Amino acid sequence: MFLAMFIGCLFMILASAQSGYTETVYSAVVFTLYGDRNPYLADGDTVLTPLGAQQLYSAGSTFRDRYVIPSSPQAINNISALEIDGSETFVMSTADGYIVTSAQAFMQGLYPPLDISTNHTVINSMSVLANGSNIDFPLGGYQYPTIYTTSSLDPNSIWIAGEVNCPAYMSSAADYLYTADFTYTEENSMSFYQSLYSPILEGVLSNSSVGYGNAYPIFDYVNFGYIHNDTIRSNLNDSDLEQVRALASQYVYAINGNLTNGHFREQIQAVAGRTFASEVVGLLMNNIATLGASSKINLLFGSFEPFLSFAALAKLSDINSYFNQLPQPGSSMVFELFGVGDDINTYPDMDQLYVRFLFRNGTDDSSALISYPLFGNSPSQVDMSLEDFTSGMDSFTLGSVEDWCNTCGSLSIFCAGYANSGSIRWGTNSSFDNSNSGKMNMMQPAVAGVIGAVAALAVAGIAFALMMLLGGVRMTRSRSKRRSELGGFKGAEKLASDPDLTVVKGSSGATVLNKDHQRLGSWELSEGHKAKAMDIGEGPQTHSARHPSYQANDDISEHQIPDPVKADERV
Repeated sequence: MFLAMFIGCLFMILASAQSGYTETVYSAVVFTLYGDRNPYLADGDTVLTPLGAQQLYSAGSTFRDRYVIPSSPQAINNISALEIDGSETFVMSTADGYIVTSAQAFMQGLYPPLDISTNHTVINSMSVLANGSNIDFPLGGYQYPTIYTTSSLDPNSIWIAGEVNCPAYMSSAADYLYTADFTYTEENSMSFYQSLYSPILEGVLSNSSVGYGNAYPIFDYVNFGYIHNDTIRSNLNDSDLEQVRALASQYVYAINGNLTNGHFREQIQAVAGRTFASEVVGLLMNNIATLGASSKINLLFGSFEPFLSFAALAKLSDINSYFNQLPQPGSSMVFELFGVGDDINTYPDMDQLYVRFLFRNGTDDSSALISYPLFGNSPSQVDMSLEDFTSGMDSFTLGSVEDWCNTCGSLSIFCAGYANSGSIRWGTNSSFDNSNSGKMNMMQPAVAGVIGAVAALAVAGIAFALMMLLGGVRMTRSRSKRRSELGGFKGAEKLASDPDLTVVKGSSGATVLNKDHQRLGSWELSEGHKAKAMDIGEGPQTHSARHPSYQANDDISEHQIPDPVKADERV
């Protein structure tokens, strides 16, 4: 810990030694981890907690102080200081509820209500009515950011969650279960995990499921309990919590960032970092293409996979242990595009632009934003030319949706548009293009998918119309549950038939399927003989048991599948 802080301070000193000149920041790309949330193993939906919201609000306030306040030395050139300007600010999040709300909390800190940021001295330009009265937004001039949320059906989701719906990644992760590292760690940590079973995990996982194979879900549950539940906290000391965290970090780094195992195909385990790197370059290039008018501050929100995989690809994990461990809630990776010189009114030429990388691990007062060198450079090279930066990133990026589809062997709907260009297969070497034209092509698969779907529906509709016209087929509708009764954070997208539990061949009990999106553990369910799944008790009847409980045990309503539509055939 102290060594990491010393190295970070050394980087800051060396960076300041170079800064005997005037810098102007033109753009920043910030990728931020979600805040504190309830664990996957707990009952109910996975949601951001009040603590998590405060963490992200604090993170947003920190970046406001750096990039938005005009008096800051790193203030982005000509950025709106008081009101959100949609032409300058880009916000993108995965569709997970707790990640979207993390983005919202962050934006509250970045652009707080006008009454707070201006001390009631400024009103919105559209607040004055024809009769001369002033009407402010609710909650003291609350500002409403536009957040682009990307589900797994959106091809743009790969830029911040490249591991989702990637079969090659899941296969690579499953391969880890057969490595010597996994076997050794599993055997040597078994007694430690078993010591946690009776006081903390009994009733949550079966005894046979408590082990290194479920390192992340166990850490997720235990860490939340240590923060929020006094019973768990009283049964867990600090060293135990650190060991649980260290084992979880070892597991997730092995499947997202360990590039030393030659049998893993084409760095596929780091696919999230490869697509993320392409997005970073693309956003910075957008700022350059518009001479600084757009993409001034770009805020991306997601999970920890891009952190770990990008850190491995950029060789950050070689210089600081922060980068091969799970980042703290609200942690941020930052890429600053800046120029050097006194003329801030003229956008620099590309050969006069530089990039630096910074990292902030957590949101508490001791979490500093520190510069680190990329690509194995020395500490004196935290600032690098734009050309060197893009060259380093291009060495491992996946620059198009087509490349991602081919490399992952993905069956995502938007990948169907590339089927005619060649078979989609794992481990395909593809060229990539980080230019703006290459980025624009990324929407073509979605268009192709929509066209195909519409054509199929049109043919089916015509066929059914002919049946009704010529065959006398009529339809009546039976009463069923309203959409709003189906529950879950997915809302209308969640069907009554969507299971939260499934039985996997070759495993005992019921297996938890990740209820938010494809995340840790999902690859283990691909083959029964490979599964080291999370068994809940000795059967489905124990699913509601939790020990100790975070909340009162609510009755779980069981939604039945509604009767199908009945055809009334009469002539």
